[in-house]
Amino acid sequence: MVYLIAFCLFVILTVLAIFGIYKYYERKYIVNLKELPKSYDVIIVLGAGIRPDGTPCDILKDRLFTAAKVYNEGICRKVLLTGEHRDEDYSEIFSMKNWIMQYNIAEKDIILDGYGYCTYDSIFRAKDKLKINKAIISTNRYHLPRAIYIARRIGVEAYGIASDLRQYDRMKKYRKRERLAQIKDFFLVNFSLKKRKE
Repeated sequence: MVYLIAFCLFVILTVLAIFGIYKYYERKYIVNLKELPKSYDVIIVLGAGIRPDGTPCDILKDRLFTAAKVYNEGICRKVLLTGEHRDEDYSEIFSMKNWIMQYNIAEKDIILDGYGYCTYDSIFRAKDKLKINKAIISTNRYHLPRAIYIARRIGVEAYGIASDLRQYDRMKKYRKRERLAQIKDFFLVNFSLKKRKE
């Protein structure tokens, strides 16, 4: 019984420590447009769902709009759109590209990665496959601490800009799911050299 209590206490303290680390990254590396460092390689837009008609969901639209603002301020030279590309009928990256080009993004400055099946994959591939060393990340505030933590742990000098521009459906569910993902990715980035096969 004593060992069980000790184990449970260890698990609780470990989880709290992990959340504390993410909180530190949130305070230190999430900034607004005026505070963003200048002359970064790229802004990374992390994918989200698309609608049956092929357009981005509201969360994704706002991530793209935020990235376009950063690009048009001249802070970064390229825009990396990363998400899931299954086939012609479901492609987050082509939906993202079609949407963001309305904001005066030069097509030559858009990079597509259709293997961004999850946050870890997206960030890992930006470093490993695309050789990105300095990046700004555009995603929702609840999502940014994990994305930034992954990036900095694998050697990407990353800052985050929150893309929350409105109220979103099912946000309470997303935040709960994010807590589990934070624990998973903490162990993944520290104790695994996972690479997704192409």
